[in-house]
Amino acid sequence: MRFPIIKLKAIVSILRFHFAACNILLLSVMSATAQQVKFTTVISSKEIGRGDYVQVEFIVENAKQIERLTAPAFPDFHIVEGPMQSSGMTIVNGSMSQYKGVSFVLQPNKTGSFTIPGATADVDGKPMRSNPVTIEVTTNSSGNSANISALPSFPSMPDDPFMPEDRDYVLKPNENITEKTKKNLFLKVQVSKNTCYVGEPIVATYKLYSRLRSESKVSKYPSLNGFSVYDMVDPNNDASTIETVNGKQFSVHVIRKSQLIPLQAGSVELSPVEVENTVHYLKATKRPHQSTTLLQDLFNQMNEDESGEEIQQHITLASKPLLITVKPLPAASKPAEYNGAVGNFSIDASLDKKNISAQDAVTLKLTVKGNGNLPVIDAPQVNWPSNVDTYGTTAKENIDKTVAPMKGAKTFEYVFMPKTAGSYTIPAISFSYFDPVSNSYKTLQSEALNFSASPAKKQSLSPLLKDILSVKQNENFLDNVKSFITEHLEWIFALVILSVVAIFLWRHNKKMLQKEEENKKIAAVELARKQAAEAIQAITLPVADPLFKTKQLLTGGDHKGFYAELNRALWEALYNKFKLPASDLNKHNIVLQLQAKGWDDINIYQLENIFNRCEMNLYTPDYNAADMETTLQSAERIIKYINEV
Repeated sequence: MRFPIIKLKAIVSILRFHFAACNILLLSVMSATAQQVKFTTVISSKEIGRGDYVQVEFIVENAKQIERLTAPAFPDFHIVEGPMQSSGMTIVNGSMSQYKGVSFVLQPNKTGSFTIPGATADVDGKPMRSNPVTIEVTTNSSGNSANISALPSFPSMPDDPFMPEDRDYVLKPNENITEKTKKNLFLKVQVSKNTCYVGEPIVATYKLYSRLRSESKVSKYPSLNGFSVYDMVDPNNDASTIETVNGKQFSVHVIRKSQLIPLQAGSVELSPVEVENTVHYLKATKRPHQSTTLLQDLFNQMNEDESGEEIQQHITLASKPLLITVKPLPAASKPAEYNGAVGNFSIDASLDKKNISAQDAVTLKLTVKGNGNLPVIDAPQVNWPSNVDTYGTTAKENIDKTVAPMKGAKTFEYVFMPKTAGSYTIPAISFSYFDPVSNSYKTLQSEALNFSASPAKKQSLSPLLKDILSVKQNENFLDNVKSFITEHLEWIFALVILSVVAIFLWRHNKKMLQKEEENKKIAAVELARKQAAEAIQAITLPVADPLFKTKQLLTGGDHKGFYAELNRALWEALYNKFKLPASDLNKHNIVLQLQAKGWDDINIYQLENIFNRCEMNLYTPDYNAADMETTLQSAERIIKYINEV
């Protein structure tokens, strides 16, 4: 049976209707899954050398409650650093979501292909596991070791003013070298307390004590699973001190001093630190006994100590594991709004504007000050009055992490907008914390904030609010689409049948018009060849490194200039990609653009993390060379991703 040629315009109209309806269905599905909980494993490199380091991070996103985030074992690697904790919370249009991550720096024990299983966590009351990842370890270095600071080594002990008879690097006749080393070179682990509450910080200090001439290098850092870890000193500075143990002076090196915040109740083990040592002894030689004066005996002994044969001993030391008992927080009298704060705090709330107009963005600032586990404190809940739209929460920290417990302030900024003119009251904001000194919960309340909004001014909304309102309109639209589809399922089945008929007719027309289209195809092929040639020519053109100046500033030690230039280079790359006007270049708008372009959440999270690092270090400088190297590599990867997508 032959079918007549159907006009192309009719088929196109049918297909357009079909695809438009499919797009509506797709949008409704996407809106339902946009905030889906994600638990992912991210690695810095899939292939590394035997002597290289790799960073493994386990991240939970879009969850309302995250508990017992536990990393897997790493039998084929040893832990160089970690666990390092990160966490936070966002509130958009009254919907709260959290993210939490734990990361490790690992070094492989051997070559081969190794699979790291996923981490586990209780997410919104359900057990979840992140995806496993596979790492190829080769004999060749991949060059990624530059991202991780090298393990510290401690030089030979200086000539301290010990008395000659106390110089224990001299191996006298009949002395046992193993016993002598054991008495004069050892490790200690000291903790500020052995029992604490969940969230109550403790300080753990790993020290190397020596009375010998030795060269020592940390070969394995302690695994501090079960804690959020905040290092208090830089062991690479190697500022040794003198301590007296059992009446003898020792040169002491701090290997690691960290503030640990326990994440869950139970007995948690602080695993050992391992140190490789090369000890240099002078083997004393016996002189024939002869009658001399006391002064001559002392002179002979000094010469004997310094002129003997040198002996080296290689020994690996390991500290003893230490158990910490972590008590659960009392269930009795726990406030309903309690969210994990432990310490001693005060709060203050204020508005950034006194003269407020309807439909004008306002920021409520709530500052938590004091000492305790400030980094893991989440934003307190605000009971907003009616006729107020909210647009999310951000947090800024100014915390001294070198003291225990940590001291400083954390400020939460809530952006909102009164929709109509009138008088408003934001009720007192409650903040509860557990005081480990008094073993009791305490609740603070800010003052209620009263303000009046005048009638809206006739002015264009800021780009940020335009984007936010646009998102809200889209959400309302998608809700309407969902309702429509639920009520008209029969149309969906009809649409499927219609699409099959349209595709059949399209294929029939394609065959009938093949000869007519042949010349157009030839022209299209020629055009494609020309475009391919232009593309090849464009590819072969040298491309300037957008981070060249950033790298120069890093090499020159201009830390503030480094973060400023890195921030500028990222914004320039995004501007060149999306061709947005300068007024629309903001983080929220860029996130919407990236999501529309199909960026995955991990790359968006990494881009936001780089921007946050740049902003934090520009205004609250806390420069670290290893962090700057890591940030630079992340920026290179993100810029490459921007240009490829």
